Amino acid sequence: MVKLEKNVYASLKGTIRLELLSRDISEYCAHFSGSRPEHCLTVLDVGGGSGRFARLCAEKGHKVTLCDISKEMLSLAASANGGADYAHGIELLEADFLDKTFGVAESVDLVLMHGSAEWMADPQAAIKKAISCIKPGGYLSLLIFNKDRSMLKRGINGLLLEGEQAPLRNKLTPPGAASPHDICDVLAKYKGRIVLQSGIRIFQGFFRQVDQGLLTPEQWLEQELQYYRQKPFSSLGEHTHFIWQADGACSK
Repeated sequence: MVKLEKNVYASLKGTIRLELLSRDISEYCAHFSGSRPEHCLTVLDVGGGSGRFARLCAEKGHKVTLCDISKEMLSLAASANGGADYAHGIELLEADFLDKTFGVAESVDLVLMHGSAEWMADPQAAIKKAISCIKPGGYLSLLIFNKDRSMLKRGINGLLLEGEQAPLRNKLTPPGAASPHDICDVLAKYKGRIVLQSGIRIFQGFFRQVDQGLLTPEQWLEQELQYYRQKPFSSLGEHTHFIWQADGACSK
């Protein structure tokens, strides 16, 4: 887990991911960017790890419950929160989200599942449970590893004939990786609508042999920003980001 934090979230790919996710949520989730007390949202961060996005939420004045199964990651989160003024707005909870005993006392305004559902035993059950935690009119921010993009990337890098278990860049595809089309079908089962689909990291890191120093970090981000919400590119990101909004009495 610490290696994941260092190699992904503390790298350029992590910077791009956090920036694009924060833009999406700020623009498509009502009141997320609001600074007035009445716009304080309740947020459940499922599998939130070291708390990078939880801290972004808390800095905006929102109340966050971060649950994660890893003591190690929660320890990193507690250390990173430190004595920050907003730290009181983050509750850290060691828990298995899919455990029958896990639940929220009250429905929340926003559930974050950023790269966590695909590592769970039953990703569709995780999505269903996340939706059950959302208030009518509330939001699910769902980031899923894109199985279609992984297949395309393997072929372009000459690994397709080695089979799906052959690692790309010494990494394994999460067992619950999914096609964006399949996730659309899953979300369609519930009373709500997809308000945004975007592709997170379409270009940066696609080719194994491309020198990542070819562009500055700012230029890599600029490239992503130009196309990440446009079809067909929104279905070609390393991860697909969905913002789903519940309507009326959400099916549980």
